[in-house]
Amino acid sequence: MANSSNLLALVQEAASETTSHKRLEELAHTSREVARIVAANVCTAPEVLQQLAKSEDDETRKAVASNPNTPTEILFQLGVEFPYELLENPVFSLLLLENPNLFQELPEHTQASLLKLEVIPDTFLQWALTHKRPKTMFAVAMNPKLSKSDLCKLVYEAGTNWLTSRVVNVAKLHVNWMGEMKAGWEEAAFSVIQKHQLVKDDIQHDELEFKLWQIGIIPEAFLAGLHRNTLIQIARNPCVPGHILEALFKNPKTATKKVRAAIANNLNTPIHLLEQLAGDDDAWVRQTVFQNPNTPATIYRLFYEYSSAIQNPDTTGATLSEIAKRDWEYTRTGVASHPNTPPEILMKLAYNKSWKTRAAVAGNPSVPVEVLEILVDDKRLGVCHAVIRNPITPASLLVRMLSNYKFYQRQDIARHPNATPAILELLARDTDCYVRVAVVENPNTPMKLLTYLAQDKDFYVRNHVAGNYRTPETVLAQLADDSEYMVRQYVAYNPKTPVSVLRKLATDEDNNVRCAVAENISTPDDVLALLEQDKVEWVKAKAKKFRQTKLINPLHQDFSTEDNTLVAVNPETPIEVLLELVRTDTYQVHLLSIQNICRRMATSNMSTALLEKCAVFDTIEIQIALARHPNIPESVAAKLVSSQSVRLRRLVAQNPNIIQVAPELVKKLLQDKDEDVRHTVLARLLREKTTNNCLNHPNFYCEFLQEWQAVQNPDASSQVLIELAQSQWIIIREAVALHPKAAMILFAPSIEPKLNTSRSCCKSDGSMTLLEKLALDEHTAVKIAVARNSNSPADVLENLARNYKPNNSIHIAAVKALINYYPRGKLYLKSFINNNFASISNFFVLLHHLAPSDLLAKHGRSSSWLERYAVATNPNTPQQIRQMLAQDANRIVRAAAKALM
Repeated sequence: MANSSNLLALVQEAASETTSHKRLEELAHTSREVARIVAANVCTAPEVLQQLAKSEDDETRKAVASNPNTPTEILFQLGVEFPYELLENPVFSLLLLENPNLFQELPEHTQASLLKLEVIPDTFLQWALTHKRPKTMFAVAMNPKLSKSDLCKLVYEAGTNWLTSRVVNVAKLHVNWMGEMKAGWEEAAFSVIQKHQLVKDDIQHDELEFKLWQIGIIPEAFLAGLHRNTLIQIARNPCVPGHILEALFKNPKTATKKVRAAIANNLNTPIHLLEQLAGDDDAWVRQTVFQNPNTPATIYRLFYEYSSAIQNPDTTGATLSEIAKRDWEYTRTGVASHPNTPPEILMKLAYNKSWKTRAAVAGNPSVPVEVLEILVDDKRLGVCHAVIRNPITPASLLVRMLSNYKFYQRQDIARHPNATPAILELLARDTDCYVRVAVVENPNTPMKLLTYLAQDKDFYVRNHVAGNYRTPETVLAQLADDSEYMVRQYVAYNPKTPVSVLRKLATDEDNNVRCAVAENISTPDDVLALLEQDKVEWVKAKAKKFRQTKLINPLHQDFSTEDNTLVAVNPETPIEVLLELVRTDTYQVHLLSIQNICRRMATSNMSTALLEKCAVFDTIEIQIALARHPNIPESVAAKLVSSQSVRLRRLVAQNPNIIQVAPELVKKLLQDKDEDVRHTVLARLLREKTTNNCLNHPNFYCEFLQEWQAVQNPDASSQVLIELAQSQWIIIREAVALHPKAAMILFAPSIEPKLNTSRSCCKSDGSMTLLEKLALDEHTAVKIAVARNSNSPADVLENLARNYKPNNSIHIAAVKALINYYPRGKLYLKSFINNNFASISNFFVLLHHLAPSDLLAKHGRSSSWLERYAVATNPNTPQQIRQMLAQDANRIVRAAAKALM
């Protein structure tokens, strides 16, 4: 009673206008209730109000914002949080009288908070409608009293600047733009998110998005609306379930090349998805599929059989028809371009959903004309371009495509062998110089057009006329007097140029022209002798060298090496020859030889000696083929086990032959630093155990398998689990950490192990639970397993979360468990909130059913309508906040709040 009386006396003293400044300052530090009264007292000194503005109590700061004695700078700062109190503060009206431009000069955040108020004066709103600052325009779009004409003005002004263009999307969701929503608000919000609008509107992507997914904050329904970088990380995550990977793969919006490659690499990817990805049109994705140990060997062999067939020019139509049945874009595209593909198959592939397959049909020299007539109207330019480039495309189709295509396609029409003189004459007058050059290069171009183009205004066109072997000698003589030195240089290079013209150009003032004469095969020896006396050293040297070359090789033939392409693709070429081509030949032959070697390794047995020769090359395709080979030698396996590539180590870990020939390598793989590698070799070892194939090495394999069998027993004794917790194998200690009994077993070297029925892990005798001991393990995987154990005590999880950085996988696993299993876990949700700007992480945290009420109340006035929508739909939102959102300017937020009141 005495305490209540004292508090009342202090409150009365704090409210009194006669209390001294010094006493008010003392009272401000007595209690929260008194501090609120002091903050509201108009006699409180500005210095005291400045201190109270930093209070953690919302009501105290609110009172400071209403106090006319508050310093102006502090008042404007508090106006961000308490705009209504700032607007109603008497001193604000006085400041406006002193400075009519005060509102325009306010800090941007304070301006934005005031503009959201329905009671804001119209003059301020009208000014803000045309003010091109994003924060200001977003704030205006939140004001419920904006009329339809005001919104039209805002949309127009915002749309004229890319910085504010996102405001348009928000303005069009205003309740006065389209009216109140009676139903369908949930579907409308979901549709916006699914269409990747989160970044387009007033909300930003941040790096916390993937972490929120790992912790389980983001619902699966929002998967397609996540940022592309987040989707890649999700697809890579070793813990993501197969149905999520399948959803990512089946959605065209999310199945980008990087996402498909990540799915192809994931051990949780269902086999049927790996089979589909094996025929992906992207080589990187296919390569990743073949590095996945779960990809069946039959699919790997089939791919190389099909690949070899579509590269072989002698493959029959029946075989190609069979290959086309499989839903592999890569091989279907190969079938579509093969000259032996039957017409009926080409007709069917002309309607394929893949534009690359349709383009391959359009470029096939054996395609029926009626198919080309279908593809000429394709929506994809790449398909139409392939029609143009096909040498059998008739002139009638070229004419159809003439007027509607880009310059580079008109170029191809100008080069086409079926282009008629009429087409060429039309294109000779094209506005693009590259098209006119293509007319010059066409061997069917009439002489009169070459003569016409020799007078072209663009010297680039005249260059090509001057260099064309079909150009008449009279025209070449004319071009030899061209003002552009490059045109004269092209004339000097042309082997058809008359000798009289070459003699003339040998004395040209330009060094490059004289040098070109020196390199012309038609230049007579006496002219070359003259050029050997040229005043320019490099011209002189070029003439001398060229004359010597003519003496050795009068016809000036180019003795190029024989093309080895056919050798590289031949299925009968010996492996030794292919290996030599890989080492020495051109890039194209190099690739074809590697594909042939891989096909041979995939489809046939190969001697140890040949496999070891192949292992000399570090080409990834050859390494994949070696890691998959059923007869992999120990020396080759050892090289791959020591590879820096996790994918290669993981792939060789699934090879059944290493169980037989290399137990030491198996031991090394079981202790690999990567979790996927360890679990892959474990899976292989368990499969071999079921077939009794590991009995040749009982000392090592049987010891490990006994430990594994023991730790998988849910009724394992405390003593057994304690012993296994000290195993040399990481994977065994990890399994112990996941065991349901681990949290209940007391561990201490000096006492007998026994079950602990208490949830606490702190004991007066210094002992600890087995789970707590494993939380101190040196290996990350064991600590993560501790965090994933549903029986882990809260203090163990908090220690793990506290001792590691937020992006660390141990921290993430611990926080996820705290949120899922303990009430205090919801406090961690606040750490994901970004108070500086509206973000995707804020949206998902505010949507979560464990979001605290105070956090929801704080974000009820967020500049992001999606954040306000999340607050409106959350069951933990205070009723007064939901009532406020029921009057929100955004029609979706408004409807959601009203529906849930």
